[in-house]
Amino acid sequence: MRRIIAVGLSATLQKTIVFKELKIDGVNRSKGYRIDASGKAVNAARVLNQLEPGIVVNVCPLGEESAGLFLDLARRDGLAFDWIPVPGSVRCCYTLLEPGSGRATELVVGEPAGKTDFADASEKLLALLAKHLQGADALLLAGSRPAGYPEDICARICKLASDCGCIVMADFHGRDLETSLQRSIPAIIKINEEEFCGTFGLEFPLGEEKITKELAQRSGELGNTIVVTRGSQDTYAATKGKGFHQGVQAVAALNAIGCGDSFAAGFLYTWLEGGDTKAALEKGSWCAARNALNLRPGSILDAGAEGEQLW
Repeated sequence: MRRIIAVGLSATLQKTIVFKELKIDGVNRSKGYRIDASGKAVNAARVLNQLEPGIVVNVCPLGEESAGLFLDLARRDGLAFDWIPVPGSVRCCYTLLEPGSGRATELVVGEPAGKTDFADASEKLLALLAKHLQGADALLLAGSRPAGYPEDICARICKLASDCGCIVMADFHGRDLETSLQRSIPAIIKINEEEFCGTFGLEFPLGEEKITKELAQRSGELGNTIVVTRGSQDTYAATKGKGFHQGVQAVAALNAIGCGDSFAAGFLYTWLEGGDTKAALEKGSWCAARNALNLRPGSILDAGAEGEQLW
């Protein structure tokens, strides 16, 4: 069995709350809610584990005040975790769904930045990660870097994995990605169009002709695969200068949160079978569409029972 290590610095307690209709500046009573262990890396890991149980291990820091709840929720999904404690609580996010209209409102509530220095925690995380990377096939590093972590932590994680012979998939952007590219180029970069433009200094939006050209150029220069998702529009990719694109499967979406993470999971899972970018795009698109049918973020299970899983 292949082994994938999923790493995220921004684990999340995700509460998905369903309303008949959400009224701003008024009292709203929900029809129910569910709560899940989440965050970009965790969502992707859940989908990977659904594709092939036992294939993935999550390695991450968790706010010690609510780590117990987070780990209980992760265990319900059969997710394997190894973690280090850090001060504070796990970040909370709230998805406010209105199935009748298809609207989804996302509220991200992070811990106060304060003056917490996570330099020591970063070293412990790297040491823990080094143990898990031995014999692993791939690393997926996804999500934002919270304040207090060293500016080069993402680059160091990618370099460590690459030195261990792992395929690295980067699902982050901006300065963190720029720094990573200077030290160790990820085999796969997966970001959305706005993130791609911001990272490489391009005008947003690009348009199909320009994005095809830029992807071919950048992937050719870097010698890797770059995938750019564009919401409900076609996904574009290039591998060492050769371009690809994939249509998005049209579905009656219930919850689009986690679709990008589900895409990343499906893409990486298939790409590891032989580096077939076209097949990986198809699998990623399928996983994203399946996720959109579920209340749970990062899930491709049969959506039939999902509507009943509310408290």
